Amino acid sequence: MENKVFWLLTISLIVGLSNALLPPGECDVQPKARENCGYPGITEIECSARQCCFNSDAPDSPWCFKPVPAEECQL
Repeated sequence: MENKVFWLLTISLIVGLSNALLPPGECDVQPKARENCGYPGITEIECSARQCCFNSDAPDSPWCFKPVPAEECQL
């Protein structure tokens, strides 16, 4: 049981840190404008490892998608 808790905390930390590597606003992409960065069934951890954004709130759009370049976020 302790190993499961350890790995769950480790994975949560990794996901949190990888999302922190993307500047604010880069993952603010409308569902219909998302460019796929993964494959069906990709996990949030796998998506973050690809330096992509993950959001599963929109069922009919890619959950793992390419971030908006920083230059476009500041417009």
